[in-house]
Amino acid sequence: MSPRYARFCNCASLIMDIIEKNAVAWYVLRVTYQREIAASKALEELQIEHYVPTVRTRIRNDKGVSIGWKTEPLIHNYIFIRDSYENILKLKQTKLDYLRFMMGKDAKGVLSEPQYVPDKQMADFMKVVRTMGSKPVDPNIDLKKGDRVRILTGPFEGVEGIYVRMPNRHEKRVVVKIEGIAAVATVALNASDVEKLETKKEVKHKEYQI
Repeated sequence: MSPRYARFCNCASLIMDIIEKNAVAWYVLRVTYQREIAASKALEELQIEHYVPTVRTRIRNDKGVSIGWKTEPLIHNYIFIRDSYENILKLKQTKLDYLRFMMGKDAKGVLSEPQYVPDKQMADFMKVVRTMGSKPVDPNIDLKKGDRVRILTGPFEGVEGIYVRMPNRHEKRVVVKIEGIAAVATVALNASDVEKLETKKEVKHKEYQI
């Protein structure tokens, strides 16, 4: 066993103390050299559930006239995979060695563990990304002054996020954020369109490549 692999096993054993290795969840992984589309195709062939958020952007000619649309990743170098830690680890070791787990700290900032997104939050994020009128926003957007809410009506009904005034705008939108990775906002919403929820403390994450 190589020293690097031994260090990895020691790290993995600590991780397994917190996350059950057979539990299925949406894990956040980083890919090198913007190979998220290639990774997506490989995962499709392997029939592994995954998600690469994309956005449609206008194609303009030299005169600035719109001539069509193109689809491209919303965030480069990231992919979300829904599987167990153990299965993704085997996938990394045998087929897609360019995948890297994103790691985060627990609420006490004590122990690093693989970053995953709760099913509800991931479903809301995907719903907003895929709905006409939504827009990507800076993942570092300040949400401290916003209220955690649930949307009551319309195409975003049921989505939970932070109801916040958008920078340099008078309108307010609900933002769904994957900590440290991406954030997406709904269309402008009135206060009557949402209900306030109990706030949750954000957990900071960092990248840790293994």
